Amino acid sequence: MDAHLEASDYLAKGTAPLSFDWVRQVHTLGPTGTNCERAALTWVKRHCQNAEVFLHPTMEIAAEAVAKCRKSVLLSVVAYPHLHSIIYEHIGQLKLMDVFIMNTDNMVLASSTGKTPALCATHPAPEKLIPASIERKYVTSNAQAAAVCAKGEADGCITTLCSANEFSLTVLTKHGPVPMGFTIHGPLQAATHTQPSFTNDFQNPNRREFHDTESL
Repeated sequence: MDAHLEASDYLAKGTAPLSFDWVRQVHTLGPTGTNCERAALTWVKRHCQNAEVFLHPTMEIAAEAVAKCRKSVLLSVVAYPHLHSIIYEHIGQLKLMDVFIMNTDNMVLASSTGKTPALCATHPAPEKLIPASIERKYVTSNAQAAAVCAKGEADGCITTLCSANEFSLTVLTKHGPVPMGFTIHGPLQAATHTQPSFTNDFQNPNRREFHDTESL
């Protein structure tokens, strides 16, 4: 099962857990199939079941969306290469509000040919899972890596098992799930007592629920 920091583990003694009932949008990294989407769906189920998950091409774009909407939060991942830049760029609008640990999906080296790839699509975060002899093609997410591989723009990829299966790629190596930290960033002053206000600036993507049996 995934591991989750309970409130008592990271809140000062005598303080009450934060309520996230006011959250109506959770913005994170897409496309569908990313570990961030998995984490966002889990967090929403635990804390704000009336919220919707919105997926973006990059975490930077997701952060811009959150900075414009008081009823939204950003879900990021501690392994995101430029999370520090996002935090400091939006220091006047957003603050760190929650942190939790959850297993990623099974991370895999996959191939479109069934053979060891010469060129591997990967997000910068998990690139160390690729043998040093294989050339890298950097993309914006693990799910995007699988899509790029399926299109023939690379003959291999580091991706999630979920995405490898979606694009009918051959799994060469299973690296297993990785216990990963995820962070929640929200407005400096959350309007917890105002009526919900929805925005039409973002369209809710077509996303699927995940099943975590492979990472258990």
